[in-house]
Amino acid sequence: MCMKNEFCLRDLNGIDVSVPDRSLTSLQKLWALPNPYDFKASDKYFVDAVRECTQYHYQRNLFYKYWLDKKNFNPDTITDMEDIKSIPFLHANFYKTHTIKTVVDEDTVLHVTSSGTSGQKTQMFFDDWTIFAADKSADVQFDYQGYISNELTNFLLYSYQPAPGLFLGTLRSDQLLMRYANKNKVEYALKYNGSGHEFDLFGCINTLLRYEKEGLPVYILGFPAFLYFTLESMRNMGYPPLKLNPSSKILTGGGWKGFVGKQLSSEDFRAYVGEGLGLPESCFCDTYGAVEHGIAYMECEHHHLHIPIYSRAFVRDTRTLEVLPYGKPGFLNVITPFNTAVPVVSLLLGDMVVMHKGEDCACGINTPWFEIIGRAGVSKNKSCAIAASELLNKK
Repeated sequence: MCMKNEFCLRDLNGIDVSVPDRSLTSLQKLWALPNPYDFKASDKYFVDAVRECTQYHYQRNLFYKYWLDKKNFNPDTITDMEDIKSIPFLHANFYKTHTIKTVVDEDTVLHVTSSGTSGQKTQMFFDDWTIFAADKSADVQFDYQGYISNELTNFLLYSYQPAPGLFLGTLRSDQLLMRYANKNKVEYALKYNGSGHEFDLFGCINTLLRYEKEGLPVYILGFPAFLYFTLESMRNMGYPPLKLNPSSKILTGGGWKGFVGKQLSSEDFRAYVGEGLGLPESCFCDTYGAVEHGIAYMECEHHHLHIPIYSRAFVRDTRTLEVLPYGKPGFLNVITPFNTAVPVVSLLLGDMVVMHKGEDCACGINTPWFEIIGRAGVSKNKSCAIAASELLNKK
C-alpha cells in the first residue's frame, strides 16, 4: 500500500503503472509528490498535467473536440492556474445520458455505474492509469490523515454486498477502504438476496454486539443514514450504548440523500453515533466524492473537506456560472487530470457549496476547503445513496 515517502508509481500489487501516452508525463510527476496538500509544490505540475490531459482527449475524442471547439477553447492556452477556470465544463448529469469515452475497448479494465437498480446511471470507464490515479489519490490522503492501520480489524459496511453484475462506484470505494487495515471479519448492511439487495437491520445489530464482545477495532464504512437508523433501533429496543475498541473508525460517505427530513447535522450525527458506539469525535471522518470525478475528499481533524493536490475546485454562481469568491454559495466545479479514459477534466456538480480559505481551518492543512450546504433542484436521477435509501424505506 502507498505509504509516506514511498512514491514509486506502482499499484498495490507492486506492478509498474504508466500513463497511456508519453505526452502525459506531468501526470506521473504530480502523482509522485509526497504531500497530498502542498499546492505550492504541485501548482506547476497540476497546470501542466491538466493541459496534457485536455490535449490528450481533444486529439482522440471527437465529442470532446467538438465541445471545446464550440466553446472556442484551445487546450494549448492552459499555462497557469487562471487558465484552469476557463476550461469548458460539462455537468456531471451529462454522463448519465451519454457514453463518452476516449479509451478503446481493449484498454478498458473497469466499468462502473453511479446508481442502484433504478434511475439513470452514469457510465464511467477506467484504464490502468485511471484506476491507479484514483486509488493512489485516496491512499496518500488516508495515510497522511492517519487512517491506515496494521491492527487486526473487523469491518461493517453500510453499503452493497458484492453481487454478480453489480458494478457500482460506491461498492468499489468501500472495497478500497478495506485495504487500510488488517482485515479480520466483514459484514454488509445491504445484503444480496439473489435478486436484489435488502437492508439487514437485525444483522447489523447482531454484528455490532458481536464486534463489541470481540474487542477488536471496528471500521464502519458507508452511508451514514443506515448507521443512524441501526443505533436508533437499538436504543428503541432498550440496548445500552456499546463500547467499541477506541481504535475504531467511522468512515462515512454518500450523505443522507432520500432522508433529508431525518438528517442530522454533522455535529449531531457524530455526537449521537459516538454516544451509541462509545467512541470520541476523533474516530469520525466523512468523505466526499463522485464516480464521475474520481478524486476522494476526506475530512481533516476539524471535519473540513480540504482540496488535495490532484484537483482544484471553484464555486460558480447559480445564475451566471461565473467563479465566486470565498464565502459565497454556488455550484461546485471540480477540475482534475486523473482520467485518461473519459474526458471529465472539468465537471460541474449538483452540490451547493461554500469555499473557505485554508487558513480558516486550524488543522494545519493550507489548501482551501469546502462546506456542502445542499443539493440543487429535485431530479429523477438517483445516486447510490438515494437508491440505497429506498431499501431502508421498504424496511
